Amino acid sequence: MRNAFFASLLALMFAAAPASAVAHEARIPLHDGRLQTSDLTAALLEKCHVHGVDLDAGSINLRGFAGSLFVQALNAALGDGCHVALEGDDADALLLRVDPQKLPRSFDALRKAARVFTAAAAPDWTAAQRRNYGIWMPPHVDPNRPMVVLVHGLDCNRSNWYPMAELLIGQGYQVAYFTYPSDEPLEESAALFTRDMRAVREVFPDVKLDVVAHSMGGLVARDYIEGDDYAGGVDHLIMLGTPNAGSRWAAYRWALEVQEHYHLWKSDPNWHWTWAITDGLGEAGRDLKPTSLFLQSLNAHPRRAGVKYTIVAGDQHPAVPMAANALDGAANIVPSRAAQWWGLRQTESALHRAAAKVRAHTGKSDGPVNVKSTRLEGVDDFVELHADHASLYYPVDGHEPAAWAVIRDRLAH
Repeated sequence: MRNAFFASLLALMFAAAPASAVAHEARIPLHDGRLQTSDLTAALLEKCHVHGVDLDAGSINLRGFAGSLFVQALNAALGDGCHVALEGDDADALLLRVDPQKLPRSFDALRKAARVFTAAAAPDWTAAQRRNYGIWMPPHVDPNRPMVVLVHGLDCNRSNWYPMAELLIGQGYQVAYFTYPSDEPLEESAALFTRDMRAVREVFPDVKLDVVAHSMGGLVARDYIEGDDYAGGVDHLIMLGTPNAGSRWAAYRWALEVQEHYHLWKSDPNWHWTWAITDGLGEAGRDLKPTSLFLQSLNAHPRRAGVKYTIVAGDQHPAVPMAANALDGAANIVPSRAAQWWGLRQTESALHRAAAKVRAHTGKSDGPVNVKSTRLEGVDDFVELHADHASLYYPVDGHEPAAWAVIRDRLAH
């Protein structure tokens, strides 16, 4: 209800804003502590001399702790553009001041306002969500052993790295995970990574650090390593399927968002629907577009001197193994007792050969990321593998991650 009310209030303010650039104040009476949207509509539009607009999202109780949270959330979200306050000890009226010139005007500003409002209106759920973010360190850190920091990609989390982590631990490495709200602006995710990496460097100045990042996580890691706040200590950055020049698949990121929150709903008892708002509203997808301001700024940076770079790209679309498996499956429906019959034997053999040919097909992308997009000026250590976007870092059909051999080799040197 509160989010619907907030959305209705934003729509109302935008309807009123073009009519006047002058700040307006209104006093809206409450009914037993409840604010009726229709009253708000009438009061604000009368002040702004706008007619023909009628928004009604019901009512909301502004008394008590929940009402106080709503007022605080609204003020936090809209800043100087809107200020609300309750009048009287019994919340008899709502005092509203709107400055149309200071309201969020762009779509990005609106998305941020919605995130801030939801986070402030649901502080307990937001706190539970934020406990998942940041660098998760090993229980005991040995300053004499190298540590690998794993950074996930779009709409994923640290659990996606567990199979890779087991392989690294088996090779004697310490493993840390960086988890972030991967649908928010990449600038904010990179700032969180910068904060935590600087803290790790301060507490453990002698630990050799390597970073292995998948997909969008490589952009987050680069922003720290190549940025002004880099604290040193990173020996090697290995990027797996990172869209350094962007990815047009970002337009379809909503499907990954649904998948991510379905997984969290099933696996995390603290999950709440507000998480789908407070972890970002598609800003990361915007930043992944080839023409985004974030990528333009990031790619203007030079490579960090003293840090080794490795890029691993996949050249197999995920639909390819699916098609090959379908052909193998069609061949396997031939009963074993008939497998040697003339005609059926040739058909089965032809289907298996076709499956092998399809499976060996080399393309121009791993699905979401074009091979060309992974390249980065100044990085000569470039490895192209016959793998799709996920199988670069995650085991498929009992096989090790496709990039594991490269990772093991580069970290050892």
